[in-house]
Amino acid sequence: NATRNGTLEVDSTHTLCYQLYGLDLQPNSAANDGCSDDDNSDGYSSNARIGEKNGKVAIFLHGGPGAGCYPNHARFFSPDHYSVILFDQRGCGRSTPCGEVVNNTLAHLVHDMEALRMHLNVDKFDVVLGGSWGTTLALAYATTYPERVGGLILRGVCLFRRQEVDWLFGGIGGAARLNAEGWKEFEAAVGMDGCNDDSMDESNDKRAVLHRYYDCLLGSDPILRIHAMRAWMKWEMSIFGYNNSESKGSNEAENQKQPEDSGPLLVWDGAFGGFSAFLRGWSFQNTDGPIDVGQTDRHAANKAQSLRRFSFGSEAVPPEPIKEDDNALLGTPRPIDTKTGTLINASLPPNVTAEKAAKFIPAQAILTCYYSTNDQYVMAGYTDLLSKDTIDRIRHIPCIAIQGGQDKICPPDTALDLLNAWPEMELRIALQSGHSMYDAMITSEIAKATDRLAGIEY
Repeated sequence: NATRNGTLEVDSTHTLCYQLYGLDLQPNSAANDGCSDDDNSDGYSSNARIGEKNGKVAIFLHGGPGAGCYPNHARFFSPDHYSVILFDQRGCGRSTPCGEVVNNTLAHLVHDMEALRMHLNVDKFDVVLGGSWGTTLALAYATTYPERVGGLILRGVCLFRRQEVDWLFGGIGGAARLNAEGWKEFEAAVGMDGCNDDSMDESNDKRAVLHRYYDCLLGSDPILRIHAMRAWMKWEMSIFGYNNSESKGSNEAENQKQPEDSGPLLVWDGAFGGFSAFLRGWSFQNTDGPIDVGQTDRHAANKAQSLRRFSFGSEAVPPEPIKEDDNALLGTPRPIDTKTGTLINASLPPNVTAEKAAKFIPAQAILTCYYSTNDQYVMAGYTDLLSKDTIDRIRHIPCIAIQGGQDKICPPDTALDLLNAWPEMELRIALQSGHSMYDAMITSEIAKATDRLAGIEY
C-alpha cells in the first residue's frame, strides 16, 4: 500500500496525483487516503524528506502518453532499498482534468517532474525508470536536469520521433503492412478505407487516418469519441500482441537461423559494470551471464542490426522534411475538423447510454492521438535527444535500457539508435519478448536493473 497519496497543482489547469511507497514520514494528522484532498492538508509535514529510511529514491514514469500509474509499478523496486514515487502525468490516471490537452506537452511534463521533486524535498532521483513513452520523458528530464538524476532504466525505448509515430499510425508501410487486415479495420472504422493502397501518391497525407481519429477523439461528439476509442485501442492491442511468425516480408537477416550458441538475451555492455563488464560490445547471454563471448560477438552484432523494423544499417532513416503547415511551425496544435462526424457511421455500443457516453473520457486514446498528431508541437525543445550535445549532458549517468526484440509498438530501431549516440550505456534485448513490461523476461530484467543500481549483488 502507498505510504502517502497526494496532489500537486502545477498550473491553473492541471493538478497531478502522486503516490509514495516505502517512506519514513511522521504524520501531523490523519493521512490522506486519495488524491482529491487539498495538497496542504495531506497529513504530513511540508519539510519531511523522503528516502531517509530506504536509502534511494526512485520515480516511475508511465507510458502512453496517457496510460497512468498503478500500484504494481512500485513492485519493480526492492522495498528494502528504495522509496518509490509514482505519478499520473497531465490529463490521465487520477490527475485532473481527465483527458485535458491544454498546456500538455513534453516540456510541461519535464516541469512537472521538477516541481514534484521540489515539492517532496527530494535532492535527486537516484533512479528514473521509464517505460515506452516514459523513456522519452526520462531522457528529456535527465538532459534538462542531469544533476538531479543518479541513474536511468529505459524499457521499450521511444523518442517519439516522426518515423516512430509514422511506423504505428502512418498509412503507408510500417505496422499497417505488418498487420494489413487490422489496419483495414482501423481505417474503415473512420470511413477511410484504402488509405494504405500502393497507388497512393506522395501528395496524399500518410497521416490522414490519424487525423481522422484526432477529429473524433478530441471533438465534441461523445458517440464518435467512444466509437473511435474502441477502434483505436483494438488497433494498438493488435500490434502490441502481434506474433512475429505471422509477419510477411520481414528482412532476410531476421529470418536467418539464430546461432546455436545464442541465448535469450542480446547484450551491449557499456561502461558501468554488470556481470560482464569486461566486454564492451555485443554478446549473447543467458540470464546468468555470457555464453562463450569470443565465439558469439560477431553473430550478436549481426543479430542486433537484423532486429530493425523501420531503419537499416547504423543510422535511422532521416525524417521527412517538415511541411509548411506543420504544427511545429504553427506553434499551435492541429485544429479539429468538425465536418468529420458527417463522414462516419457511428453508434453507441450495447448497454451504453447517451448520458454515460457524455461522461466518458478515454484519456489514453485522446492523449496518445493528440501527441502523435501534434508530435512536432509537443516535442518542441526535445527533438534532438540523439544529438551529441544532448547526450554529452547525460553521458556520465549509468543507463540500462531493456528492449523486447519482438516489440512492434516501439521496435528495437530506437534503442539501437540511442546506443549509436550513447555507446557508454548498456542495452539488453530480450530476443523473444514484446512490448509488455509484464513479459516474464522483461519483468526480470527490470527488477535486476533496479537491484544493480541499488548496489545489490547476486
